[in-house]
Amino acid sequence: MTQLDATSGIELALQHLSRGEPLLALRVLDRVSWMDLGWPDYWRVRAEAFLLLGDHKQAASSAKEGLVEDPDNLPLLLLHIKALKELGKLDRAQYTLKHALRLAPHNLELQSLADSLELQIDQRPKSPKTVSLPPVQTIPDVPNHARDDWKTAKDWRSGKPMFNEADASAIKRAFKANNPTLPEVQVRRRNFSFMLPIGFLLLCVAFIGFWLWSHMGR
Repeated sequence: MTQLDATSGIELALQHLSRGEPLLALRVLDRVSWMDLGWPDYWRVRAEAFLLLGDHKQAASSAKEGLVEDPDNLPLLLLHIKALKELGKLDRAQYTLKHALRLAPHNLELQSLADSLELQIDQRPKSPKTVSLPPVQTIPDVPNHARDDWKTAKDWRSGKPMFNEADASAIKRAFKANNPTLPEVQVRRRNFSFMLPIGFLLLCVAFIGFWLWSHMGR
């Protein structure tokens, strides 16, 4: 199969496109010499053929290749916007559309694309807002005695009682069993308090007796 130069190949491919034969157009373009592939018109006709076939991914890729050579090529920009729009890449399509409108603000096809794209963006389902919940405080994996101390300190800071009613009653019973009651202690202290002056008196008598004995013995 003989190769074609870019001019002959593009002209023949456009004839196939005019007859609604995009696949034949692509076969003709495949015969174009690789030295002429930098022509923006080559990529424009190729993108248009893929777009007619419904292969929007290849159409967008071909249009992008042509825009590398000529970023302000309006037909390529139109094809690129249409392909991106069909792929659902609305943000990229809108970005390319703004660039094209700066070049041709009164272009009717661009204005129609702008209206269609804006409607498609408005109809795009919005992702529900996620409410971030505060992290749940959990007891760390520590020994049981340390975990109990941690819980007790946490209850104390929050104002909660550290013991429930059953625990408090058990503590009171244990305290009464191991300690005498306060009235008994006070009675015992009163029973032994009278011995203090008697002991002092006996000490004085012993001192006087010792003094007399020591002086009279001389």
